[in-house]
Amino acid sequence: MIAPPKAFFLPWTFGLCSLALMATPLGAAGAPPDGPDGAGEPTASRRLDQRFTVDGRAMVTLRNAQGRVVVKSWTRSDVEIIAERASDGIEVEAVQHGNRIEVATHVVQTGVSSAEMQANYELHVPEETELEIKNDTGSVAVQRVYSDISVDTVLSTVELTDVSGVLTVHTVDGSFVCLRCVGRIQFTSTSGGARFLQPTSESLHAQTLSGQLLFDGQFRPNGSYTLKTASGSIDVLMSDKDSVKLSARSRKGSVENQVSLKPEGHATLPFGGIGTGLVGTTGAGLARVELTSFSGKIRILKRDGASSGNQ
Repeated sequence: MIAPPKAFFLPWTFGLCSLALMATPLGAAGAPPDGPDGAGEPTASRRLDQRFTVDGRAMVTLRNAQGRVVVKSWTRSDVEIIAERASDGIEVEAVQHGNRIEVATHVVQTGVSSAEMQANYELHVPEETELEIKNDTGSVAVQRVYSDISVDTVLSTVELTDVSGVLTVHTVDGSFVCLRCVGRIQFTSTSGGARFLQPTSESLHAQTLSGQLLFDGQFRPNGSYTLKTASGSIDVLMSDKDSVKLSARSRKGSVENQVSLKPEGHATLPFGGIGTGLVGTTGAGLARVELTSFSGKIRILKRDGASSGNQ
């Protein structure tokens, strides 16, 4: 089952790891020293390139305040961590406990500016590695990882591409793009939006207060798809050949429909009969789709071409 939505504001904690890994200098000899404030371009002494061998399914956790996080899979049985920090005011720590790799960025000096807080990561992991990522500001991108993935951010953009498993994403004001995702998907946000493009999922739940939501993908037989907003818009692409039981309602917004629906004989009016809404089916109505917004616009758009393939 999908874990319940997490609170919108999470206390970010650092210092999960207990062993500092010494970075190997990779630059040329005689490179100029850092400036007096320790800021500027990342130098060899601020670069970490470390590998951990794992036996079986790995789990990687990463805690970072600001920066870019990129995770890609490979066929090797080890985890590679490449990190570059912007200043000496922060440090990167990592530790291995069996098949669990923990990575974190720590502030080690007072008066560190926002620019000096940045640490960028690139990780290569076995294909079936479980991921737990917290990155306050910046971006998170994960490609071709086939296990459970959890991402928590404040302002980071999140992109998951060709991944599968239980996928859980929470942002405060960060956007989310899920491209060709497979598995159970859950997205929650305060003001961030989400786009689900060509997903293959039997369980998808997306909820945001003011962000925009878009679904363009397959509706699986017996699948459940719930998209909710307070003031944001919801767009769902469907075909007349899809097999869907649809409920769409908005308390103060509008509901637009371009798809031929068979009306339900005992449909319940939305919000106690106040507002606009519709309930109907296409095909055998095998998938359940629920669209809800308090004041945002809901649009059921007709998809051209082949059906979603859930007949």
